[in-house]
Amino acid sequence: MKALIKKNPTNPPQWYQGLEIIDRDEPQVTPERPVKIATVSAGICGTDVGIYLGKDSLAIAMSKNKSENVILGHEFCGQITELHDSAKLFVATLLLRKKLVTPPVIAYVGSASPKELAERVDFVDFLNQHFYVSAEMHFTCKDCLQCRIGHEHVCKKTIGKGLHEDGAFTDFMILPADRLVLFEKGEVHPDIISFMDALGNAVHTAQSTDVVGKTILITGAGVQGLMSAAVARQLGANKIFITDVVPQDHVGVDKFSIAKKLGVDGVFDVGTEAGRMALAQTIAQETDNTGVDVVFEMSGNYRAYTSAFASVRMGGELLLLGLPAGKLEVDFTTDVVFKGLTIKGIYGRRIFDTWDLMRYLLAKGLEKTILDSGIITHRLPLAEFNTGFQALINGQAIKVLLKP
Repeated sequence: MKALIKKNPTNPPQWYQGLEIIDRDEPQVTPERPVKIATVSAGICGTDVGIYLGKDSLAIAMSKNKSENVILGHEFCGQITELHDSAKLFVATLLLRKKLVTPPVIAYVGSASPKELAERVDFVDFLNQHFYVSAEMHFTCKDCLQCRIGHEHVCKKTIGKGLHEDGAFTDFMILPADRLVLFEKGEVHPDIISFMDALGNAVHTAQSTDVVGKTILITGAGVQGLMSAAVARQLGANKIFITDVVPQDHVGVDKFSIAKKLGVDGVFDVGTEAGRMALAQTIAQETDNTGVDVVFEMSGNYRAYTSAFASVRMGGELLLLGLPAGKLEVDFTTDVVFKGLTIKGIYGRRIFDTWDLMRYLLAKGLEKTILDSGIITHRLPLAEFNTGFQALINGQAIKVLLKP
């Protein structure tokens, strides 16, 4: 099979730029990785772009890998093609826990028990024919304190699929059964399933506070910022403002136009003095000189932190998903303590309540909102990966899907 790989660094943080497609043997199911998935489509994530560019922090993280190279990709839509015998009962139980939607699936399941489903000779073929799947691609230990108290998303022994072991930018991959998320065909569009891992970051951010009736500032109109705007709007936010830096030549995707389609109330180019002044004036006018209730920091740009501290009200919240490089000097006394701020880092998705909330929101209209917005800018064959990565780097893309 063809696989898009990055050679692991041998002298971190020194690393090279780019990726390559090689031939690899198909993976085989095992008791530890008992589910074989055929990739339908996979999304390029910001982490993938960082690996493509040879980012120092990722070089250090991946230098500990035992293999010579890793197949990238952790956002995907796929189909089950094989189950190890050890996983059939678990997957059958997972199926019966799901609210079944389509008549063929309801008819097949009937009143069968998990054991009866697992023993059917056509069970895998049935799953392949009627279901798409995605998965939580953070594999956790289930034993550390975080896992035991319901904070599995910050397990200290997390293995990242597509980072520490082979991922989805290929024809087939193998997964643990307990990470699967099942979608009946027709339930959610496969293009959306292809980047639900990323959508989950935006949902996790929004579900980390009460957004109902709140005024929200989103710093960064990349894919995470835009999706978090759509989620916050659907969850009942009052006013939503979003900032970004528009290239001087105005070449690239019109992110602000997409933001408006997603229900954002105000867009601000903070790369200009006029844009920064307009942001401050709008927030003052809309909040009676109080400040926004919540800031979603999605850009990873340190200048956004300055804007966030200046814009948030006393007693407000800063939710941080963006990944800045290096260190930032903060006046904690003035900007945090005296303002009574709550600051929270957002990592990954809450397992699995974020996935459940995503499924609910998509069914209630979020799917159509995203598909109609233009967030998905490229759908490319895997062989044209360079086109997709360069489009993201150059600001010509928001979400790129690769299809083996």
